[in-house]
Amino acid sequence: MDQVPKHTYVLILAGGGGTRLWPMSREAFPKQFAKLFSGKSLLELTLMRALRITSPSRIFISTIAKYLSLVKKEAHKIPPENIFEEPVRRDTAIAHGLGAAYIYHRDPQAVIINLASDHLISPVSTFVSQMRSAAQTAFSHDLLVTVGIKPRYPHTGMGHIKAYRKWSDNGSFLLGERFVEKPSLNLAQNYTSSGKYFWNANLYVFKAKVYLDLLKKYAPKTYAHFPRILSAIGTDREKQVIRLAFQMAPSISIDYAVAEHLRKFLCLPGTFDWSDVGDWNVVWQNLFKDKLGNVISGPGGRGEYIGINSQNNLLFLDKQLVATVGLKDMLVVDTPDAILICPKEYAQGVKKIVETLKEQRLTKYL
Repeated sequence: MDQVPKHTYVLILAGGGGTRLWPMSREAFPKQFAKLFSGKSLLELTLMRALRITSPSRIFISTIAKYLSLVKKEAHKIPPENIFEEPVRRDTAIAHGLGAAYIYHRDPQAVIINLASDHLISPVSTFVSQMRSAAQTAFSHDLLVTVGIKPRYPHTGMGHIKAYRKWSDNGSFLLGERFVEKPSLNLAQNYTSSGKYFWNANLYVFKAKVYLDLLKKYAPKTYAHFPRILSAIGTDREKQVIRLAFQMAPSISIDYAVAEHLRKFLCLPGTFDWSDVGDWNVVWQNLFKDKLGNVISGPGGRGEYIGINSQNNLLFLDKQLVATVGLKDMLVVDTPDAILICPKEYAQGVKKIVETLKEQRLTKYL
């Protein structure tokens, strides 16, 4: 297995929007760039983990044109040629494919550890060890390997992985049976109580060629332009060919395009703490709280706050003083041009605010 590290690559997807963290996350400055945790952005934290896995020369980042300068600023250790643009958003199936194509062009034996740019993970040492183990297995067996997270509660917003039988070659891995995207509440409850399912954290690990072959088999409309992309990389036709591919490709995630079709894959149960920072309630859960359960923070550190009989709140504050009396279990997010106030239990509903802003054409707040 000594040859695996030199063929191990990391692909980070950093082109998403993050509407549920409005008003801090905006279309021009989405959540992966916001300084939410200890003065570091989610992308910075992701890069720190990636650099523990492999060298900067084997880390690739996919983003969209409007975020390119933001990515390059935070990823200054990564070679500029390893940061590439998706011409338009077409979800993750083709984004993973483009990353696989670039990496395969460089190293036909490459195995890719795919990371999202909006996760919180600890301890990092455990995460790195498990991802390296997944990479070794994916490299040796030409199978898609995923790292599953033990469900903490029934979750209708998470994809699930059915895997409970140990793999005979290595008992640390489980035989994957199927992926299920975002089940109903009844199904999610059954999955959680059965002990046979994991949350799908989108921590996919596969050989570059294996993923391209899976696209060809299960998502031919997405794959159709990849032979031309592979032949155009490094030529003056590269951007034109990629632009045409993205214009014609369907908008579909890797989960629907590939994962849900699989009946033969491996799942490694994650033994680290993992959070998808999908809303402000998750931010509250992962930040230091005072003795009353309040999180008082902001993009520049602790904001100015006076609280009387207030507890279990998230106060994410900018420059002005915010004062509360008798406030409980609430989110207050203050930015220069917009303030969010809502109960923590409705944190997922923030997305509807963004939808309403679009409907009312209040684009300056998006």
